[in-house]
Amino acid sequence: MSDTKIKILSDDVANKIAAGEVVERPASVVKEMVENAIDAHARSITVILKEGGKDLIQVVDDGNGMGPADLKLAFQRHATSKILTSEDLATIGTLGFRGEALASIASVSRIEVKSIEAGAHAGTELHLDGGFVVTEKPAGGTQGTNIAVKNLFFNTPARRKFLRATSTEYRRCLVMANRLALAYPEVQFTLVHNGVVIWEVKKQSVNERVCAILGKRLQNKLIEIEE
Repeated sequence: MSDTKIKILSDDVANKIAAGEVVERPASVVKEMVENAIDAHARSITVILKEGGKDLIQVVDDGNGMGPADLKLAFQRHATSKILTSEDLATIGTLGFRGEALASIASVSRIEVKSIEAGAHAGTELHLDGGFVVTEKPAGGTQGTNIAVKNLFFNTPARRKFLRATSTEYRRCLVMANRLALAYPEVQFTLVHNGVVIWEVKKQSVNERVCAILGKRLQNKLIEIEE
């Protein structure tokens, strides 16, 4: 009797395929990681890019942080703190809830992440390569999470090849960062590219944030609409 032609994919292959649905380019990573920081109630978020995000996408926040066990679980597929039962789907109040993003990003990059939860004297640092934890050690610092995604698509050359020029990928990341900063004026944001601070905005009103991101020329053209 011949072997079956249909095979169950390994977790490694399945994760790389799933990553294509979540991670199209560096801007996708910026979106997912900043939204995670916002869900963690961060009041300050810094986004650091190198070469348009192709070499590095780093997000530093002062949110709730994670303990050692949660930090490791965060990079497994379908692991989430946002929902537990199907009934929870009707009352979602967060930006992310599927537990797919971090696992997908990790499967096609090298990650260094440090997180310290509220009230803890120390945190945990993990290094992952292609989704697999290679080192784990205690870490000091302040409350929050610092996650660096390096060498995006290093293990999927075909995906890496289809990334555009650094300037194009940077512009896409800039547009995404602008959108997120505009949507959350109560959060302090900083954007850095290749060591240069592109913009830095403090907590402010909606009108102030629009002018800070899109230019003061709009100041007299804005019309406030009440709900």
